[in-house]
Amino acid sequence: MQKKLQPEVSQLLDEVGQFIRQGNREQAYQSSLRATSLVPDEPLAWYMRSQVAPSSEEQLMCLSRAYSLDTAHSETQKELRTAVQALLKQEPFLGYVHETPEFYQVRSGRDLLINIPKNRVFEKPYLQEPPGLARPAFLWVTIALLGLMLGGVGAILVAPLAAIQSLRLQPRSRSRSDRIRLWVAFLLSVIICAAAVPISWLLLIRLQP
Repeated sequence: MQKKLQPEVSQLLDEVGQFIRQGNREQAYQSSLRATSLVPDEPLAWYMRSQVAPSSEEQLMCLSRAYSLDTAHSETQKELRTAVQALLKQEPFLGYVHETPEFYQVRSGRDLLINIPKNRVFEKPYLQEPPGLARPAFLWVTIALLGLMLGGVGAILVAPLAAIQSLRLQPRSRSRSDRIRLWVAFLLSVIICAAAVPISWLLLIRLQP
């Protein structure tokens, strides 16, 4: 949350802190409202507003908003977890909406969208990773598969090329994922080629006068 703020916003946030220290929560809240209105994308403004929010629902909303704008702020994350735990005691069920690498977004029974920090490190699913070095081999596999669906003759010609490409790229692969992908491409090429032989034979028989 360390960035240069507009002078007016910075002054409002300073006022919030001063009013909190003076015990004047209503004035602090009004100043925080003006700050979030002026800069709705400033996480510090939402965090300060959460400190003087008049209800637990608004506090949770402000913390959720602040966390979505700055997931690295530890105090926001800690207080948001505490607020979510308090909500779960009242509403055991929260409806899943979607997720990002940093948090889950859920909907409460009162139709409040809440961002819940994740406890684990986000890992991209294996099949969604970019193919990298294996891309050319998978391109040949795709062409071979298309040939298989069109009668099999084209697959007999292309599938061996896909297998050769997979084996040729193996020595150049530096990561374990690339090696696995290349072996997968090789096995798919062999399977497609094996399936293409009887399919092509049947097609040729049917085409004979």
